[in-house]
Amino acid sequence: MNVIIDSFKQNRQVWAWAVIVSMFLIFIGHAPVLPIITGGMLAVVITSLRALSAGQKKPWQIGTRR
Repeated sequence: MNVIIDSFKQNRQVWAWAVIVSMFLIFIGHAPVLPIITGGMLAVVITSLRALSAGQKKPWQIGTRR
């Protein structure tokens, strides 16, 4: 759990831009609130999980070397 929280802390700029873009879309573009919030959260989670898994070996890389 701490690894996930540390990954979110490392992606603070992504969080900030997600909030800025969502506020712009909601207040200036009059977009519906729920899809904008859901999309922003999804973007942050996907970015954090990709950054988290970048240092790990992939399943096809583990095993015997030929």
